[in-house]
Amino acid sequence: MTRALRELLASETERLRHAGLYKREVIFSRSGGMAGGGMRDRAEGSEVINFTTHDYLGLSNDSQIQQAAIEAVDRYGIGPSSQRVMCGTLRIHKELEEWLQGFLQMPSAILYGTGYQANVGVFSPLFGKRDCIVCDGGIHPSVADGVRLAGARLVTYQNNDPDDLEDVLKRSRWARFRAVVTNGVFPFSGRVADLHSICDLADKYDALVIVDDALGVGVLGERGRGTAELNDALERVDLVTGTFSKALGGGGGGFAAGRTEIVEWLRQKSPPYMFSAALSPAMTGAALAAIEILEAGTAPLPNLRENINLLWHGLMERDFRVLGGHHPLIAVDVGEYEVLQEMVNHLYDSGIYVHGLCYPMVPEGEARIRMMVTALHSEEHLQRTLEAFESAREAAAFSAAAHSVFTV
Repeated sequence: MTRALRELLASETERLRHAGLYKREVIFSRSGGMAGGGMRDRAEGSEVINFTTHDYLGLSNDSQIQQAAIEAVDRYGIGPSSQRVMCGTLRIHKELEEWLQGFLQMPSAILYGTGYQANVGVFSPLFGKRDCIVCDGGIHPSVADGVRLAGARLVTYQNNDPDDLEDVLKRSRWARFRAVVTNGVFPFSGRVADLHSICDLADKYDALVIVDDALGVGVLGERGRGTAELNDALERVDLVTGTFSKALGGGGGGFAAGRTEIVEWLRQKSPPYMFSAALSPAMTGAALAAIEILEAGTAPLPNLRENINLLWHGLMERDFRVLGGHHPLIAVDVGEYEVLQEMVNHLYDSGIYVHGLCYPMVPEGEARIRMMVTALHSEEHLQRTLEAFESAREAAAFSAAAHSVFTV
């Protein structure tokens, strides 16, 4: 490693520290939403109410899922030590794919090592330089990486704006194939995509619909089938990607589910599927048990939705500018980065652990606090959180002009 590069990396890292943008790692004694109701131990022994986990349903420590992972290891070992296309496919992999396609009501499904791999791996086998991929401006970075690898013409439309999407589709008739690509739930706002309008436009202009629903599957819709179920579009979406590392058990792994012709082609040509080791039996067994719980209707979705409503309405009643509302991901717009930094630190000192988002993840002047509500948060936890938000606002010593940021 050259001295110049080493010094550059060190100085740039130090700049992040001074700017308050350095991402520290907070060490916990357990993962996910514990049975204690969303509480996790910090390394120093104190506890926080955790709003940073995607374990919305509290399944990562569910005894049924843990037992399924143990049984899978007992039966299949730690891992097949090979890619699926060679000698790495186990019976449990096919069982999970079958359960997944049944649960999502899709014709076919394919497993990936991670949700990131799924998003990176689905576009290059399907599209090339004669095609046009039309992406929502708020897509997750993993989707953007996958789209770039395809080499197709990339055009973006304004976030969740059907009128702008239609304008782009009108101007892209030259393409051999077109695909509209969106998140089901946008990761920096918690807003849910208008899939009904997207599918109507895709039908009108002969385009595919591809949805990264990593945040939606497990929590949205009557049974948790995701954004497509919520929008009554289960049979209209061509391909859905997602992950088992969030609501579906938290263990890890990803998937793509959709039209049979697409999925079969991905098995033949998708690089992450072809050249990465197969998903471990433990993760596969855990994901399978999570889907069985959702399919049986025994997941704590009603409790989760009650908690979402309580926190969202509580923040609105206190004149915070709140984004989202249908999904466990709730974002509070606080305006400037300095306000965000003071509030996040105050909340942490008060025993409330949240994430802060600032430019370039969100537009300048729209810094926001992002929280993930879980079914394990108690009413007491949520009330304490609302009180902490009020005290954090006071501690930030807002001027009258700054305070207006919170007014709806």
